[in-house]
Amino acid sequence: MGTDSRAFGSWRLQGGRYEQQGLPVEVLAEFARYERLVVDVARGLYKQRHASRQRVPRGFASSFSLRLSDIRRGSVIPVLERTVVDDDALFDDRDAGIFDEARMVIQDALRSIQEGSGIPRTFPPHALREFSRFGRSLRDDEIIEFDSGTPSAVIYSQTVRRQIQEQARLERFEIETLVSGQVVGVSADKGIFEFRLTRGDKVVPGRFSSDDIVADLKQYLDRSTMAPTVAINAVAIQSMNEEIIEIQDVLSIEPVLPLEWSERLAELHDLEAGWLDGVGQQVSRKVLREVESLLLEFLDEQVQRPYIYPTEDGGVQLEWPYSAGEVTLTVTPDEKVEAFAFSKEDDRESDRTFHWRQLSEITEFVIGGITEYAD
Repeated sequence: MGTDSRAFGSWRLQGGRYEQQGLPVEVLAEFARYERLVVDVARGLYKQRHASRQRVPRGFASSFSLRLSDIRRGSVIPVLERTVVDDDALFDDRDAGIFDEARMVIQDALRSIQEGSGIPRTFPPHALREFSRFGRSLRDDEIIEFDSGTPSAVIYSQTVRRQIQEQARLERFEIETLVSGQVVGVSADKGIFEFRLTRGDKVVPGRFSSDDIVADLKQYLDRSTMAPTVAINAVAIQSMNEEIIEIQDVLSIEPVLPLEWSERLAELHDLEAGWLDGVGQQVSRKVLREVESLLLEFLDEQVQRPYIYPTEDGGVQLEWPYSAGEVTLTVTPDEKVEAFAFSKEDDRESDRTFHWRQLSEITEFVIGGITEYAD
């Protein structure tokens, strides 16, 4: 039995991670999903042609195999080749090119969706779910261009994936994404855990396939309301309105805030009413989560760690003192952030009040004050 190989269309990966040389290893799974999609579409085409047959020939799927033979420059251009078996007698002349035909059916469907005509009625219905899974690792600023520079060229993106979901009436959207929240329960023997989402404060079920993840999950497990916030790189199920429904698998997990920052918030959470010589209200979890959101924003913008103090009325104060002045934020129990900057050299003051969700505006105020007063 001899084998040969030939090119199977062409891809060009652009944007985001693909503007750097090389192919990110986390996207290699996309080639396997594409291979499964082509087989599913080809299977549907075969059944449409052979209505009298309930099944495709034995060995149908295994007769199609893709290999990544090269990665060329120009954004990222992976070279896919199909392995062809010389004496493969599965198909007659009518079906000999069925996998190449399936590739074009996929691209024609993408073009139809982009032009506003929707998924063609002739597209094999049972292949729609695999169609929506393909490309789940793409980020919002990344695209796949098929057969660039040819009449069959077409673009694929997360926006197109979502249109496929909507038009196929698939309520669940599988995606690889970062999910932040707290681990509030782990069952190692069942391979499941519970995760409280930072966004919406809802607890969702999760699964993990690797036993190596157990130690990490347990490390960050805390059944209290101030479990450390972590970021999970996950395969998640998302609703069409982008709400996380469940976590299907955990690829990696890491703390969001530096340990000393999260430990300080936990200390404030443990303060009981009357902590200040018989007075001093308890700091609520709601206020602490608002503070945590601010600290996450500061961390992203590389703002140094502030001093963190409780206030008598149940708020939290963040301070950045310098020789030339200081910057202070007070997060109040009524969702406000009172921002204050003071110059020690000329007694100049600046103050503003924000809603705590105005993270970018608050961060801009802090950075401006630090830039002016830092040594």
